[in-house]
Amino acid sequence: MNHGGLRALEQVVQLREREQERVGAVLAEQERTRQRFVASISQLGELLDEAGATGAASTLSPTLASNLGAYKLSVLDLADRHRTALAQHESQMDQTRLALHEAFRRREAVAQLHGRRLEEGERALHVAERKRTDDIAQTVWLRGRA
Repeated sequence: MNHGGLRALEQVVQLREREQERVGAVLAEQERTRQRFVASISQLGELLDEAGATGAASTLSPTLASNLGAYKLSVLDLADRHRTALAQHESQMDQTRLALHEAFRRREAVAQLHGRRLEEGERALHVAERKRTDDIAQTVWLRGRA
């Protein structure tokens, strides 16, 4: 393969590497977001624990008990929405992992093709060099006979 074709393949390999790096960076950002979701859900659980048991609210005035109940319902609702958003986010992460795997596969395929073309070019150079050496040897031998 000519040098232009090899350069073009090398550029494609570089493009595939950048694509793989970009998708990897997206996945890393998604993982940081997932960790924030998990931490937030954990903190909401701690808030619920700190709010105390519902039975303990019977010693409170009716207004405070009502406020505590509303607070706990709000925290439960928020935690539920966070869990739902986390599940959706993890689904998106699965899609990104698949895209990363596919980007890796494409880069690897082009890199292997580039490697094969380089080897073919080197073999062709060696064959041409051997032919030239054989031609020189034949010429010298023929002159020696004459």
